[in-house]
Amino acid sequence: MAFFWKVDSFPRVRSLGKIFLYALFVLLGGALVAPQAWKLIQLLPPDLLHGLIGDVQRMPFHRYLSRSIQVAAIVLLPPLLLSLHVRSLEELGLYGNERRFKDLLAGLASGIPAALVLIIAMFLSGSLEFHANWKPSILPRIFLSAVVVAVLEEFLFRGVILGFLRQSLSRWFAIVCSALIFAGLHFLNFPSSGNEKVAPTVWSGLSTLSSFGQSLPSWPIFAWAFATLLLAGIILAWMTTRTGSLWASIGLHGSWVFAQQLFNSIAGYRHLPPDLFLPYVGPAQCHGAVPIGLDALASLLLAGLIAGLLLRNRPSSRLYTRIFW
Repeated sequence: MAFFWKVDSFPRVRSLGKIFLYALFVLLGGALVAPQAWKLIQLLPPDLLHGLIGDVQRMPFHRYLSRSIQVAAIVLLPPLLLSLHVRSLEELGLYGNERRFKDLLAGLASGIPAALVLIIAMFLSGSLEFHANWKPSILPRIFLSAVVVAVLEEFLFRGVILGFLRQSLSRWFAIVCSALIFAGLHFLNFPSSGNEKVAPTVWSGLSTLSSFGQSLPSWPIFAWAFATLLLAGIILAWMTTRTGSLWASIGLHGSWVFAQQLFNSIAGYRHLPPDLFLPYVGPAQCHGAVPIGLDALASLLLAGLIAGLLLRNRPSSRLYTRIFW
């Protein structure tokens, strides 16, 4: 049982209840804010920020809902940390890192070669076709998106969630559990209403939230996508516990997001049966962010192998021990 639980370190029921309430308020808050965010964005000039506002205005409502939930998770996180009496990031296993630049480079050096191998394998599969209207001007937007996604997701999943789990679970059990949560929450994608030109009402977010299961892919595709996310979550969590910081995992995560979004802007899966090229490659899931198939899993394993080699001389970070939450 030592693999699973730390002796005498079970969190109190009251603290778990606070975390449950946090998740509930995040979902409800995001659902109620999303219609108001949609109306606010529609009032802005479409050409603002070089046309970026116009692109956002054309997004379907379920994308507003997803973003509103993400923002609610960030806004409500400080009150949660205060209620749990978290006094420093050390209590989450994150420490000051004098080797932050080296760790960031290690993450980039792990992710970029693996992403290139995956892209080459996908092109060689014959399942993809190039987009005729690709514009290099979207590169800054892709870079900014990769940085924001990597920083926010790493802080939430590998900083907060993994840090909480490590207070009561053994290291590897906490890594696996955080990876399961990371993989599961990526499928919190909501179905389109089918009539995106109609302005959402105050209850549209809750209505869409209640039907999110309709957007899940078929079972074989779902299994492949979940396996990709699970393996990625395990590798990123291991890098965090190894270095005691988020710099290495941000580097790996950011390079993967950048490569995937750049790839999606250049080419896409041809209009073919989704399982035609499986088990080797299939259409990316979760809005094109998650490649699936053996090629994707092999490239992730390559990234993990490179990370293991680059960080092999780093001792595992210590864990700040708390008596209770």
